[in-house]
Amino acid sequence: IFFRMWLLWLFLLFVTLVHGQGKCVCQQGVTYEGHNLTSFPVNDETQCCGLCVTTGGCKYAVVQPDATFGKLCRLMGSKAVSTKSKIPGTMTCVWDKTAGQSPKPTPPVRPHNRPPRAQRPTSVPDHFDTISNRDPAKEGYRHVDRHGGIASAIPLYEKLCFEDGRKPLATNHWWVPGTLGPNARGKNYLTELPYVLAVEQGGLEISYPWLMPQGHVVQNIINRHWYMEPGGKNTKNCVKRADELTATFVWGDHMESTLVRGSPFVTVKYHKAPAAAVGTTQGIRTFYLDDSEISDPPADGAEYTGHKFSAVLRDSDEHWAAYIPPKTTVTIFASPSTFIMRFKAGFSGYVRLALLNNCTTGKDNVSPHCPATNVPNSEADPYIDEFAQAIDDGSNVCTEGSVITIDKVPQGTRTTYHYKDVRCWDSLPDGYLTMIALPHHLAVTPCNGDYKVVQAGGHRNLRGLGLAVQTAGHKWELVYPEYDIDWVGEPDKDKIPTILKFLKGNGELSDMHYDMRYDMKDGMIDPYNAGKMLAKLGRLTLIADQLDEPDIRDILLNRTRVRLSRWLDHTTKNLLIYDSTWGGVISCGCRYIWIDMKEWPEPHGYPICANDETKLECPTLADPNFDFGNAYYNDHHFHYGYFIYTAAVVARYDPAWAKKYNEKVLMLVRDIANPSPDDRYFTTFRYFDFFVGHSWALGIYSDPNGKGQESTSEAVNAWYGVYLYGQATKQSLVSTIGETLLLMEVHSTNYYWHVPQNIEIYPKGYNHLMVGILHDLIIEFQTYFGAAGFFVHGIQLLPITPVVHLMFPPYWVQDGYPRFKAYCAADPFCTDSGFVTFMVAEQAMIDKEGAWTAALKLPDSVFSNDCAGGNGNSRTNTLYFVSAWGNDKRPHWPMEEPACTNWDWTVDTQTTPTIKDHSTLSRSRRTGFRKPKSTTIGAWLLTLVLLCGALYGAYRNRERLLEEADAIKQQCRHGYAMLHSRARAQKGEGQTLPSSPSAAPSLYGTASP
Repeated sequence: IFFRMWLLWLFLLFVTLVHGQGKCVCQQGVTYEGHNLTSFPVNDETQCCGLCVTTGGCKYAVVQPDATFGKLCRLMGSKAVSTKSKIPGTMTCVWDKTAGQSPKPTPPVRPHNRPPRAQRPTSVPDHFDTISNRDPAKEGYRHVDRHGGIASAIPLYEKLCFEDGRKPLATNHWWVPGTLGPNARGKNYLTELPYVLAVEQGGLEISYPWLMPQGHVVQNIINRHWYMEPGGKNTKNCVKRADELTATFVWGDHMESTLVRGSPFVTVKYHKAPAAAVGTTQGIRTFYLDDSEISDPPADGAEYTGHKFSAVLRDSDEHWAAYIPPKTTVTIFASPSTFIMRFKAGFSGYVRLALLNNCTTGKDNVSPHCPATNVPNSEADPYIDEFAQAIDDGSNVCTEGSVITIDKVPQGTRTTYHYKDVRCWDSLPDGYLTMIALPHHLAVTPCNGDYKVVQAGGHRNLRGLGLAVQTAGHKWELVYPEYDIDWVGEPDKDKIPTILKFLKGNGELSDMHYDMRYDMKDGMIDPYNAGKMLAKLGRLTLIADQLDEPDIRDILLNRTRVRLSRWLDHTTKNLLIYDSTWGGVISCGCRYIWIDMKEWPEPHGYPICANDETKLECPTLADPNFDFGNAYYNDHHFHYGYFIYTAAVVARYDPAWAKKYNEKVLMLVRDIANPSPDDRYFTTFRYFDFFVGHSWALGIYSDPNGKGQESTSEAVNAWYGVYLYGQATKQSLVSTIGETLLLMEVHSTNYYWHVPQNIEIYPKGYNHLMVGILHDLIIEFQTYFGAAGFFVHGIQLLPITPVVHLMFPPYWVQDGYPRFKAYCAADPFCTDSGFVTFMVAEQAMIDKEGAWTAALKLPDSVFSNDCAGGNGNSRTNTLYFVSAWGNDKRPHWPMEEPACTNWDWTVDTQTTPTIKDHSTLSRSRRTGFRKPKSTTIGAWLLTLVLLCGALYGAYRNRERLLEEADAIKQQCRHGYAMLHSRARAQKGEGQTLPSSPSAAPSLYGTASP
């Protein structure tokens, strides 16, 4: 202990001396709590400041009195929150740069546990079983072929060359834009994260975007790119393989690329490429071959042989590395405006491109990623090279596919990404699978020693800061904590009479009398609004049952069953049909016209459908906006989620109905959440993106902003319905899928839609706490139907069900609700549109009694069928929700601090690291881009001082051990003498034993044993 303390004091002394030019400014009476990185004993405040400067992630140095050490220095991270100091003498210290920037010392090597041996790639587990494989036609879903219709609704088969010959096609997956025609602005981008890619005719285009906040929006800006191309004439591209996390595109016979969601690498595999090349339209500042600088590479080309080629680009200040087969000779062209790596004709092998540093020198103010003007990353993050080292360590792990598995563990629900990995180059050792973890990943990545998160470098994008995560195996586990998922919940007993009044005691306005309008009963309505009204009936049924009103429950149950069965029996005017071209359930549509009819009291006339649904005259097939784009695969999880929820309610009380209609309902479940590629009629997980943890609502459109989603609460409602249906019908796979997607969607929603205040997801220029629409390339504070603030907040809260409270933890609502309230107060249309009901539901999260009073004052009109916002809700349901779920106190909320803040390997004393330098030459440790520096006199002096300290510490340690040994000897002698005396006394040799045990002498003094 003395020896370690001695070394610590020497280090603190060194920090103090080196930072003597700086000025330490301390503020009394204020401290910071909530994100403690580590603590050290110190002599004074200056030492504490110096420790903070040299510790990665440290923002505040809090000095407080300590009984043991005198003064304790607590290093606090950026998540720390200021509070008033409760400990006298506590102060917070920071370096004042205006007093003269002091030269920072080279940081000490950050301690890490020894990594385990990297594992060889292994096989992955099987995928999910099917929940059904029944032909939709056998359940009355008439088939329609899209061929012969408008071109934008027909797949571009020349871009689809699946080696497994799959028939149902993905429509909403993240890689689908690469198979669609151009959008209004041109290219369709794929957001692989961290890169943005474009699958072009001649090859793959790679961009590294930067964020630009503009008040109501934050968007990715793309203005520079790399390209990887095979050369030659036959470079037509198509998608060859795809799963939930990867997609493999090919360009003719000479190049293929498996795009991996969240990979820090862009990888291509060449096969006898005629003229393979990797390049960019940026000039270089510095060029390195296997981590050694090459001075002035010629613009007209020069040959170099190696494995790792890297360059710091002048136009962006980014440092990129290209990894190629060892001992490969390439020609490098490096002009002021271009950098090209050209391979010899017939080249075969993997080539990998990765960004090591997005602000390398800080010069010329060209990088928008720098921490400050003319400040490189290395100044703000002294451990930045750890990120580059992690990229090196993962460079020999090439991924060719993936499988998702789900299982239950004691901590919750575990979702595992299994990667089909291979060695990129057999002559090099196995590496560590390296991925980029987004903020929502870090909160659920286990802290079990199987993963190391590199707390340096990383990529900032529309999902916040992504850090490198490493694993010695070839899988990544995410454990989501479980929460109670209830059918309806328990209301306060004192509020039940009031709820019953609006359910049954309010005359004709009682909610037990609610029913759909006549034309809506016939299905002359889009499936979205029909679903909302069906679910409204279903919730009233559950509430009546929970309040012990069986007669009312049965009335509502029968009404719900009849209305839902018409849709499932295909007797509505707007039919649900099966699209055999893409493979999905779509609506046919109803083109409304109104005719005069004396028996019909409505002033606008009697509505009928002008199209003949029996002849499959479907307006949805030609109009991408009809039924909210249902036939173009927009929002199915929103639409059918309501249907599935309603079916779950009916199935709960009527098993015979459930048995009869099970396959019909499963068609809708399979359409939005089919788990198995063995299903011949539906694609897998049409809407859900397992990497970002949420759904994409946008279908087969070519949108300049990429995939997008508006209402996360309706996505959660879809998975809630799937879960409840599985529970009601005892289909475990269905309920497991529903529960898992629900937990994941809720988790990501509380990062990317409900803007958290304890971590920075979006830049400070975005001035809102809520996101209305999240796209791949842009976020917006607006909705598709209006930009009013109450629309943005309200669309993220409907429908009002028990799972809504999981998405609105009190710590967020405390900031979010006042804004929602202000938006509503400023515009009477908040009430007229029915969106005021969602404001009341949000208020209940922190103010149950206030929300209860507000709900009682709502006008009846907000719950009518004609009210777009409130037509899926009722006063009974609103009051019940406030009573059952208001002020909910949970032991843990999804957005609390993660249990782990320092992911590192398990201590391994049996193996040695197998990751070695990949270079073909003898080089020093790969530090990303810096040349080896000569040892300074200061470093030698420091080494000498530390060595002297170590020798003195060893000497003092030896003296202490000798003193302790002498003391132990004396105790042993004393104990032996006592035992010997006792033995003699027992033999009657002159000494008598004590009369009581308490009087016996003790080895530790005279205390009783």
